[in-house]
Amino acid sequence: MHGIELVQDLALVMAAAAVATVICQKLRQPVVLGYILAGILIGPNTPPFSFVSNEQEIKTLADLGVVLLMFSVGLHFSLRKLKEVGLVALVAAVVEISGMFLLGQYLGHCFGWGRMESVFLGAIIAISSTTIIAKTLEGLGLIRQDFARVVFGILIVEDVLAIAIMGILTSLGTTGEAGWYVTMGTLVKLTAFFASVAVGGFLLVPRLIRTAGQTRMDEVLLVTVLGLVFGLALFAEKIGFSVALGAFLMGAVLAEVREVRRIERLAAPVRDLFSAIFFISSGMLMKFDLSPHEVGQVTAITLAVILGKTIFTTAGALLGGCDFRVALRTGMSLGNNGEFSFIISTLGVTLGATSSRIYSLTVMVAALTTLTTPYLVQVSSPLADQIEQRGPRSLIQFWRTYHAWFCSLRGAQRGRHHAAHLFVRKLVGQLAIQLALVTAPFLGAAGLWRTYHGRMPAQAEASGWMELIYWAGAMLLALPILVAWIRKYHALVILLSELAFPRSGAERNVESARRLTWVALSGAGYLLLGFYLLLISSPLLPSARIFFVAVILTAIAALVMRRRLVRLYASGQAAIRETWETAPLQDSIQLPGDAEVRSYQVQGESPWIGKTLQETGLRARTGAVIVAIERAGQSLISPGPTEVIRAGDRLFVFGEGAKMVSANQLLGDSGITSL
Repeated sequence: MHGIELVQDLALVMAAAAVATVICQKLRQPVVLGYILAGILIGPNTPPFSFVSNEQEIKTLADLGVVLLMFSVGLHFSLRKLKEVGLVALVAAVVEISGMFLLGQYLGHCFGWGRMESVFLGAIIAISSTTIIAKTLEGLGLIRQDFARVVFGILIVEDVLAIAIMGILTSLGTTGEAGWYVTMGTLVKLTAFFASVAVGGFLLVPRLIRTAGQTRMDEVLLVTVLGLVFGLALFAEKIGFSVALGAFLMGAVLAEVREVRRIERLAAPVRDLFSAIFFISSGMLMKFDLSPHEVGQVTAITLAVILGKTIFTTAGALLGGCDFRVALRTGMSLGNNGEFSFIISTLGVTLGATSSRIYSLTVMVAALTTLTTPYLVQVSSPLADQIEQRGPRSLIQFWRTYHAWFCSLRGAQRGRHHAAHLFVRKLVGQLAIQLALVTAPFLGAAGLWRTYHGRMPAQAEASGWMELIYWAGAMLLALPILVAWIRKYHALVILLSELAFPRSGAERNVESARRLTWVALSGAGYLLLGFYLLLISSPLLPSARIFFVAVILTAIAALVMRRRLVRLYASGQAAIRETWETAPLQDSIQLPGDAEVRSYQVQGESPWIGKTLQETGLRARTGAVIVAIERAGQSLISPGPTEVIRAGDRLFVFGEGAKMVSANQLLGDSGITSL
């Protein structure tokens, strides 16, 4: 009977989800809002009675929804997009999240909440909903506006910072400590985990996915992907992070493989199923026995989200160099909370860091801000016009002057050492990544030692040799990266010495100064590296005598095998570069025969801009034809030969085999990229 009850409850949840999607589609509201409302109606906290009897089983399914939802966020994240994020999005996101985090803590203090609940409230209101904002802009036909590009750039940065915040909150909620030492240690562990997953994923996952994809069975590819997602989610939980973190990172890795379009298509139904269960279960957990004081808290948090995000994001976008109109429309588009807020509040309740009451407040605030988001986006344009026309002239003129100065600063002439400075920054970044990769094996070995400590023979553990085995395994994995780090640091020291003492007439003095600088920087760097290795090895350090012997043997092995280690590192680097530079396969629309339809994006520098379809000569030269154009959210079906191409247009090109090959070449040469 227990199984029948679960089937009955699951059937009811799915029926409620179906009704919610239909109603929201009719009312042009995000389906997430419909799921939450459906959960409220069928949940145990809505009188006169509960429709769902097995609430705990639904919560278990909702946990699967969290994993698949975060996998979906990661799958749409893509490290390539992060690389393309401009300074405006980075500055605006940092200002917004910092400001909202502090505002949330202040509100929690004003409510009389404890320190941990105030910290979690700050994290809950700091992150906007990518899903809701994307659906809103798409529904209003604004997804290709200038401010929308800034919005999506901010959301990309927010996703990264949200994952980092979740990692810190997991450690904070587990240990209950919030000092700088603990926070920095958590950040180091988090960075090492990020780097190791990214590098290991780029080395292994593309090959595994390629093997599964070659079977031409969708079932094999889907099962492989889900196995990777749940496997990394479980591993992240075992080493002290959350399952959401592991699922997100695996999604980000899979976003870089060639088969990502096919993976998105296969995983979408599974994701939608469990995501619906997750959001409905979120509504089921809401309680309406709120006191007037708690109603006031919901109102205050909602106003803080709407006004705070608008103010902080607008200020950040202005500081990043946006003009006032774009900055204001960007700020008013981000005034909501969504999926990350639910997951962070669930994390707090699970860890026992917050009460269950904060979950109900989070869901209510998310529902209210979801309702207001479309209206805020619509009113942002006329409000910007009103402020520019009737606002304080001195303030408007100041920001116009600042915007012009910022643009001129970015376009200023580069200094004569600009290329060298860029190379220095690149080397420093690579050294930091390599240091994180060196850290990861030692952290993993320490975690394994803590897990299996006490299961070995007592005599072996007492001797110290078991710890040495774990340490040696970590060092074996880190050795190729250590050798590469030393070589790269040597190159950095030489470059810094030459920049500090450029050649002049006094050649002897310059060479002496360079030698002294090289010796000083090299010695300091190698001493710091040794101290850092001792620090991360501390959980595994055996007796001093055994450790001293192990270090000597490691140094000898590095010297003897340095060429082989360098080749091993180079081959891994080449494999990662191949994955990074390989564009995803387009999931084209297959038609009878070898005919297909592909989509292309007209870039701002394309020479076709301003030309008619006939003037481009696409049909005459290749035989392919443009069958539709998507422009500013509007669709032009079967455009005529006099239709003019504009910047930002999305072109849908129809053709057969050889014709599409020729068309693809012509479009690429004309500044029009394949999507």
